[in-house]
Amino acid sequence: MDELFVGQFEHALDVKGRIVLPASFRASFDQSGFLIKGSEGCLALLTPERFRNIAQTMASRSEEGDVRHRSAKRSFGAGASRVLPDKQGRIAVPEELRSFAQLERDCVIVGAIDEVEIWDSSRWQQITEVGDSLLESPDEFNNGDPL
Repeated sequence: MDELFVGQFEHALDVKGRIVLPASFRASFDQSGFLIKGSEGCLALLTPERFRNIAQTMASRSEEGDVRHRSAKRSFGAGASRVLPDKQGRIAVPEELRSFAQLERDCVIVGAIDEVEIWDSSRWQQITEVGDSLLESPDEFNNGDPL
């Protein structure tokens, strides 16, 4: 894993559907990045390398002939968007992806170790409570294994 993304940053979508990337993340996306539909209803911003690795895995699985793998690959590709930060560090979030993640205005950009996640602020508050509770009770999360 070349890139490690950490931290939490509050930003707002502008009227054109753009959001400012935190300065500490920008260098990883200076050539481009890929926005995809993330788990639990967020958006994930991936480096080109990470996106390529996931896409290659999905393509290999789809060649096995399972319709579920082909459908997943198709949805993954159709729901992805290549983005390039402008000089102010903003990326444009397509309407379909804003709608998927229920992004209205106030957002939280989260460093999720190997990707950047973009959350609606209220949804982030809900999801982070679950994550925090797992960290507070690591025995339940890890079956007794240390983090």
